[in-house]
Amino acid sequence: MLGVTKVQLQGDYTVFIEFNDGQSGIINLKNELEKDHREIIRELLDLEKFKTVKLGYHTLCWDNGVDFAPEYLYEQLMMQKKAA
Repeated sequence: MLGVTKVQLQGDYTVFIEFNDGQSGIINLKNELEKDHREIIRELLDLEKFKTVKLGYHTLCWDNGVDFAPEYLYEQLMMQKKAA
């Protein structure tokens, strides 16, 4: 089962993320937050709320209850690595 093993805030909307298969890198989530129209997700556009990111349940979690599926984060990381 794919899971996040490490998360570290890097800057505005960016985190270093490491998965249990050894893949790791920096992911920028700003575009994903902006595209989602759910209010609970858009709350994370407030940088102070975004900075509450932590590791929980093998993925990224925030104080407002938002979390992302590890598979989704993995896909985003791979796409951002490919684009770099």
